[in-house]
Amino acid sequence: MANVKLTKVGKVYADSAHGSVRAVEAVDLLIADGEFCVLVGPSGCGKSTTLRMIAGLEEISEGILEIDGKRVNELPAKDRDIAFVFQNYALYPHLTVAQNVAFGLETRRTHRSAFVAAISGGGAARAAESARIDARVAEVSRTLGLDPLLARYPRELSGGQRQRVAVGRAIARDPKVFLFDEPLSNLDARLRIETRSELRTLHRKLRATIVYVTHDQEEAMTLADRLVVMHAGKVMQNASAQECYERPANRFVAGFIGTPSMNLVDGRLENGVFSAQGVHAPIPSTIAARSCALGVRPDRVRIVSRNAAASIAAGTHTGISFSYNTVTDALSATVDFTNIVGTVRADAFKGSVFADDGSTIGGTLLVDAVDGVLRGTHIGSLTGNVTGNVTGNLTGNSA
Repeated sequence: MANVKLTKVGKVYADSAHGSVRAVEAVDLLIADGEFCVLVGPSGCGKSTTLRMIAGLEEISEGILEIDGKRVNELPAKDRDIAFVFQNYALYPHLTVAQNVAFGLETRRTHRSAFVAAISGGGAARAAESARIDARVAEVSRTLGLDPLLARYPRELSGGQRQRVAVGRAIARDPKVFLFDEPLSNLDARLRIETRSELRTLHRKLRATIVYVTHDQEEAMTLADRLVVMHAGKVMQNASAQECYERPANRFVAGFIGTPSMNLVDGRLENGVFSAQGVHAPIPSTIAARSCALGVRPDRVRIVSRNAAASIAAGTHTGISFSYNTVTDALSATVDFTNIVGTVRADAFKGSVFADDGSTIGGTLLVDAVDGVLRGTHIGSLTGNVTGNVTGNLTGNSA
């Protein structure tokens, strides 16, 4: 395996009608040997373009790309020793599963000395080459559980099975770097969860260098050793999933990472106190008076008082949906609280304060407490016993 280093890498597309379009801007990134790095962001943020530049499928406009310490800007894709798993699997419909998995070995002739001997004459050498390829296919098949499928054609496979075959074809070549471009987006929700688990287990087994692109932040946080959050062609934050969740670098990351996302309350910070309509939060800080936004994670908020209307009888409420927070390892349920007036509090916790331009100010701050008021219809989240009275953590806007 190998590391991957991007130094001020950018991509500019020429557009005769509108001038040039900058898709990726000055990306600095070092992906360590054996690391599972996930590029995540909304559609159009430049993550797939970045991946394709690493693969050699897009020309690099600016900067330097190195794989295993070697500059590869001008190196053709076929010579970079990478394997690319596409969103649409890209399996050959006329080949069986075994033939698809072996395709890379057959075309690249990884055992070149045996291949040279084979074409120079000698059936024994050709047989030895075929035996080596068959052995590698069998090894990959056992790893991915493809043994019962080897004789089938892609049209006879489910979406999840096709995805495993595409991964198997990549593994068989034993490349320096694996590249995945939203490989799970065509799968249903349940199968995505199962395949995510399989990919994580496979990475632990292979200790391969993986660069993975997705727009699904839950998928990214589940898989990644490190997240690279992108927006508008720029890297917003490059850190672990835990750090992106607890210490977002800016307002965009705060709102994008986390399910449900961070509550953001616009107000003013002055004399160590953040104030907004219905919200009061003492924040020990020397930051000068300014308008800003306070970020509060949903799992930090609880109900401290409520009127009688806040009681939900067991089994009488509909519209409850569950979600799992992969960072806090907590199960939450979303509930529609209609016409409830109550008070919420977030006890002492680490919070974030964001400037008007979206940047974080003052680093991660210790917030003494946040008091807020719920008015009218409110969508929130609670943990705990969702079949009884409203208890646990409430999410949503604090005002």
